[in-house]
Amino acid sequence: MKEFVPKIPKKSLEAIVTVAFAIFILLFAANNWFSHLTSQNLIDSIVWVDLKHGQLDLAKDVQLELRAAESSLRSYVITGNSAKRDEYLKKSATIMDERFANLLGSAAGEEKMLHTLDRIGELIRRWLDLLNESHMAYETGSGGQNPIHRRGDLVMQQITAAFQKFVSDQHEILQSRILERKNESERLMYAMLASGVLALAIAGLALTVILRGLYRHREAEKKSRVSLEEKETLLKEIHHRVKNNLQIISSVLLLQASKLKDAEAAEIFSECRERIQFMARLHEQLYTSGNLQRIEFGKNLAEIGETLLHSHNPTGCQLTLETSIDPLELDVDTSQVLGLLATELLLNSLKHGFTGRKTGTIRVELHGGDKNSMVISDNGVGLPVHFDSLKSGRMGMNLAQALARQIGGEAVFSINEGGGTRVVVGFSLESTLKTDAARRHS
Repeated sequence: MKEFVPKIPKKSLEAIVTVAFAIFILLFAANNWFSHLTSQNLIDSIVWVDLKHGQLDLAKDVQLELRAAESSLRSYVITGNSAKRDEYLKKSATIMDERFANLLGSAAGEEKMLHTLDRIGELIRRWLDLLNESHMAYETGSGGQNPIHRRGDLVMQQITAAFQKFVSDQHEILQSRILERKNESERLMYAMLASGVLALAIAGLALTVILRGLYRHREAEKKSRVSLEEKETLLKEIHHRVKNNLQIISSVLLLQASKLKDAEAAEIFSECRERIQFMARLHEQLYTSGNLQRIEFGKNLAEIGETLLHSHNPTGCQLTLETSIDPLELDVDTSQVLGLLATELLLNSLKHGFTGRKTGTIRVELHGGDKNSMVISDNGVGLPVHFDSLKSGRMGMNLAQALARQIGGEAVFSINEGGGTRVVVGFSLESTLKTDAARRHS
C-alpha cells in the first residue's frame, strides 16, 4: 500500500516564521544603521575637535605674533633704527593679517565666533594704528608718545582679554560638543544593544515556534502512521476473512454439486464456484500484495483463463490458450467487474464455441493506454449471421452487457477474422479512476 503522508497545517507556522524573519531583518538593518551613525558621529567629532584645536592654535599664533611685534618694535624704537622699524611693522602687519584671515576662514559658518573675531580684528587694527602714532610722535619729538603708549597698552589688554574669552568660549563649546557626542553615542550604543537583544529574542522565539511545530508535526505524523497501520492491518484481516468465507462457500458448492444427479445443474454449480473462486483469489491478492486499493489485473486475467480452460475444457477437444496481456493496475471494483465479465465470456466460449470441434484456440488480451480494453476471442463455431447481442435474449450476453456498463464501458460482439467469436470490452482509465474515487469517498 502506498505510504500515507498526512496533510500538514503549514499556514500558521509559515506566517509566524515569515513575520519573525521580516522583523529580524528590520532589526538587523536598524542595528547596522545605528552602527553607521555611531561611526559617523565619531568621525565627525574627531574632525570637529581637530578643527577647534586648529582654531585655538591659530588664535595663539596671532597672540604670539602681536607680542613679538610689540617687543621687536620697542627695541627698534630704543635703538633708533627707523628703517628696520618701518620694514618690520609692515611685515608684522602682513603676517598678522594672514594668520587672522586663516583664523576667520576656519570659523566660516559660525556666526558667534565670527562676531568675536571681528571685534578682536578691530582691536588689533586700532593697536597697530596707536603703535604707529607712538613711533611717529617719538621720531618728531612732539612728546605725545606716552599717552599713546598708555592707550596702546590698554588696547593690548583688551585684545588679550578678548583672546582669553575667545579661547575660554571655544574650550567650553568643545567640552559641550564632546559631551553631546558622548551622550549621543551612548544612546546609539544602547539602541544597538536593544535591537540586537530584541533580534535575538525574536529569532529564539521563531526557532521555538518552529521546533514546537516540527515536534507537533512529528507527533501527528506518528499518530497518523499508527492509525494507518491499524487500519491497514484491519483491512488485510477483512480481506483475509472474506477470502476464507468465499472458500467455504466454494467448498459447500463443490460438495453440493457432487450430490446432484442432474448434469446441467451440476454444471451451473461449477460455474458459480468458478466465479466465487475468482473473487476469493482477488481478495487474497489484495492482502498479500501490500496494496489494498489497486491490484495488477493482468495477472488475475491470465489465471482466470488458465483455470477455466483446465476445469471446463470440452470433452474430445484440445484447446490452446493464447494471451497478450499488458501490465495494468485497476481499482478493486473495476477488477471484480472485469474478472466476472472475463469469466462469463470464457465460460460461454468453452460451452458453446467448440461444439463438434477437436481443436481450438482461445485468445485473451488486455491493452492499456488512454483507452483500455479487454478482448476475448476464439476460432470456434462463431456467431450467426446478423447476430445482435442486445436482442439475442441470451442470459450470458445480457449479463456481459450489464457488467460492462458498471465500469462505463461496452461489450461489443463480432465475428472473428477466420471464424469464431470476438468480444471487445472497452473502458476508459478515467472511468476507473472515478469509480475508485467514488469508492474512497463513500
